[in-house]
Amino acid sequence: MKKTKIVIASVLKPLTDSRAFYKLAISLRETNKYHINIIGFLEKNPPKLENIEFMSIFGRDRLHPKRLLVPFRFLSQLLHIRPELVIITTYELLLPALILKPFIGYKLVYDLQENYVKNILFNRTLNKWLKYPAAAYVQIVEKIGKSFVNHYFMAEKCFQQEFPSIKNYTVLENKHHGNVNNKPAFYLPTTAIKFILTGTLTKVYGIEEGIQWFKSIKPYFPHAQLHIVGYAPMADFRSRIRELSASSPDIYLQVSDRPLRQQAIFSAMDKADVLLLPYHSIPSIWSKIPTKIYEALAIKIPMIIPENPLWTALISSHPAGTALDYSHPNLNRLRSMIAQQQFTQPVDEEVTWESEKPKLLQLVENLIKP
Repeated sequence: MKKTKIVIASVLKPLTDSRAFYKLAISLRETNKYHINIIGFLEKNPPKLENIEFMSIFGRDRLHPKRLLVPFRFLSQLLHIRPELVIITTYELLLPALILKPFIGYKLVYDLQENYVKNILFNRTLNKWLKYPAAAYVQIVEKIGKSFVNHYFMAEKCFQQEFPSIKNYTVLENKHHGNVNNKPAFYLPTTAIKFILTGTLTKVYGIEEGIQWFKSIKPYFPHAQLHIVGYAPMADFRSRIRELSASSPDIYLQVSDRPLRQQAIFSAMDKADVLLLPYHSIPSIWSKIPTKIYEALAIKIPMIIPENPLWTALISSHPAGTALDYSHPNLNRLRSMIAQQQFTQPVDEEVTWESEKPKLLQLVENLIKP
């Protein structure tokens, strides 16, 4: 039986990205109805799976001039594949997807994983003279695309308020793509605690604050360790992490200039006792639910989060860690967490992708109906 061809495309996300590959592509592949083509950032030796193909359109530093060629490479891939459905995950591919839509006749889905305008304005990844023109460009492109996009996926509930003019959407939250760990309730070590900072390592994700906080509690927990494992896209910030960690023998670095595979992140989390999530209180982050919270709940690793009421409500009922102000050691809060048994209440499937998958499958089936 001929399978419907689907493209899932990004630019800076690795080919085996948590959402594009493990959630969207694997879920669609399980139906045996689709042939999925994943387009994204260069990754060595992606897995070989029936009905999933991988194609790279970029593999350099995020500000490399060759990034300007990405839309043309994407156009070339679309002409070659001639899909029935295209799911794009970034504004960067929206215009080329719109250009070929009437000629190839595919349905177009824009997977809104981020509020890109807020990210550009608040995440400190661009120089001041670049960020305002870039934000304006994104607004224009997304406004043009609104009339031609068949459906939107929204990775966050808060996007319903942030994009009020979009009506043809479905919320598909970025939950954990694995199963919930069934290990029983437990206590944390009292002294030799292994903390971890992991994922994408950028300034606004509070990596500096996490390192400084660890240093501030180290005199009181002399056997504690901090492991920093992840992808730092900005070269100057990679240097900053190394500089901050150089004088601390109990800080261990696995910092990459390329995206790490999801399994490497999960493996590191499995070996740790406490996940540090020292996110900054900024508009591009504060109203979202970080995927790391869902992952930590499912894996059953206690977290230390900032004092965000939305996030605190998610972890407090289990309990799964504590909330504190990372600008102070907060030793009493830390000791209370250590003294309290963790995960005495069960974590249900609502934190996993299984609760979102049926919506995806039904939507795709409806979109590709003749």
